[in-house]
Amino acid sequence: MKTVLICNQKGGVGKTLIADELAFALERDKIPYSFFDLDDQGSAIHTTNEVSDAEIQVVDTAGALQANLVKWIEEADFIIVPTMMSNRDAAPLERMIQILEPFKKTKPTLYVFNRWNRFNITKDFINWFNSKYPDLKTAILSDTTAFNQAGACGMSIEEFQSSNIGCKQIDYIYSSVKYELNLKDRRHV
Repeated sequence: MKTVLICNQKGGVGKTLIADELAFALERDKIPYSFFDLDDQGSAIHTTNEVSDAEIQVVDTAGALQANLVKWIEEADFIIVPTMMSNRDAAPLERMIQILEPFKKTKPTLYVFNRWNRFNITKDFINWFNSKYPDLKTAILSDTTAFNQAGACGMSIEEFQSSNIGCKQIDYIYSSVKYELNLKDRRHV
């Protein structure tokens, strides 16, 4: 079984949003998965469930620097590190990059810039990141209320508003997971 670990020591950066959206995408592709919500906030739409024939497990971590983080990273097959784009998020993000440094050749990692918008602060943050860490793979999630509205309804953004740009961005993240972990769509099997 493969493991997708969604982690950042900082809270409120979109870990649970991405975990839920990955679970919804796996459901659409009929890929059996387990879901682990390690965040005590309990804000995930999906509940912790362990499936015996799961091909993949999605692990949503809490927004804190935890003793088990390195162990979880060692056991992961793909890592997603969401971040917001503010001065408050830069230092925790750099600590995550340092924690992941020993694994960068063996663990595919995707850094997700959450709540991207047209304002200069987000563009400046991405430019700073890309100039300092040009070899790290990134994705963005737009600042769209559709994510919050879909979550409030207990559904994916795809189901809630399939024309929203956030759908394409989640699809890019999910496609990266599928590619790196060699997951096959089972909808037509």
